[in-house]
Amino acid sequence: MANIKYLVKSKKNPAAIYVRFYQGRGVDITSNTSYIVNPKQWSKRLQQVTNTAGSTLDQVLNPKLKKLKDFIVAEYNEQFADGGNFDKNWLDRTVAKFNNRPKDNLSDPNVFFIPFIEKFIDESKSRINPNTGKIISRRTIQKYETTLVRLKEFELLHKIRIKLWDIDLEFHKAFLSFLKLEGNYGNTTIAKYLTQIKAFCREAKTLGLKVSSEFEHRNFTARAEKTIDVYLKEKEIDLIFKHDFSDNPRLNNARQLMIIGLWTGLRISDLKNIHTYNITNEEIQILDSKKTGGHIIIPIHPQIKSVLLENNGELPKTISDQKFNKYVKEVCEEVGIKEEVIGKKMNPETKRKEKGYYPKYELVTSHTCRRSFATNLYGKLPNQTIMAITNHISEQQFINYVKTTQEEHVERVREYFNRKNK
Repeated sequence: MANIKYLVKSKKNPAAIYVRFYQGRGVDITSNTSYIVNPKQWSKRLQQVTNTAGSTLDQVLNPKLKKLKDFIVAEYNEQFADGGNFDKNWLDRTVAKFNNRPKDNLSDPNVFFIPFIEKFIDESKSRINPNTGKIISRRTIQKYETTLVRLKEFELLHKIRIKLWDIDLEFHKAFLSFLKLEGNYGNTTIAKYLTQIKAFCREAKTLGLKVSSEFEHRNFTARAEKTIDVYLKEKEIDLIFKHDFSDNPRLNNARQLMIIGLWTGLRISDLKNIHTYNITNEEIQILDSKKTGGHIIIPIHPQIKSVLLENNGELPKTISDQKFNKYVKEVCEEVGIKEEVIGKKMNPETKRKEKGYYPKYELVTSHTCRRSFATNLYGKLPNQTIMAITNHISEQQFINYVKTTQEEHVERVREYFNRKNK
């Protein structure tokens, strides 16, 4: 029969409390619990700290010692069923595990946050997304990896190893300061990192690992800044559509891709695969959108029909994201979209986006096409109609996506008042 007893060997104050585990003749091992007590307060008969006037040590240690006993019994039963070896190293590890002080393995994913994320990333390469039924995308894994890099930088700066249960409001405060002061990141980027960290914690909690409940606190976040993204108005799209680039095949091809993107609302990932979609004279059918995996049907705009006619019914040649982002700026500059507007642009020295006034063409990217599609149709068609094409899940998400400016809202109200007066 297994027995567990506590021992206080020294008469000096303070003295260490040892735990002895013995089972028949074959197992008799002792380990230091790392708890300390005044020997005069220890009762060998009762196996606990006595209640002494002016001291609350009994209230602190006695519940821990009882739980440690139960924990050792549970670990023994689990290890015994698996053919475990019970020696001093086993008891040392068990006590350390109970006290959240792993001694042997600093790479334990059940204890340390970085190894947990590394394991999560590795398993994600073959994990199925339950929402789409597809393997986790490489882009999503890259987001995991970027968050992991920030956490490693944080550990290095503070010379610590983050445990799963360290992700609490105190960590939130320190990590927020690190990202803001050391990394010079904006609130939107910081909010994304914290959202990803919370997702890791939820996964750990689902697996039954010890985590702090504070990661779910409403204050465990960062206020995201309102995104500043430009969109192209219909008159600017007309400038691009009508401009003659026949002397520059490279920019003409980019212009044609732009027109398709501006009047379909396709993501660049879908736009690059447009040759694989079912395209008729009236509509484009996408059975498997790159990001959502959904079925999308998009009516063909007259300008897209003209692009197809230019190419004898053929689609323009697809190009890489990097080239597309570079060429669309050249296209917009060439047609005269140079109005100074507020936006954010990457500073090549700091590697951070900086807010300021820039020529509009400098702020145009591949995503401008999709944003322009949603914004130009907003208010002209029911939101649900536009969302059926853009594949936005919620109306709030769609509203946040639309980039109608304050001045344009004011102008719409003015036009409404004028119509009422007439």
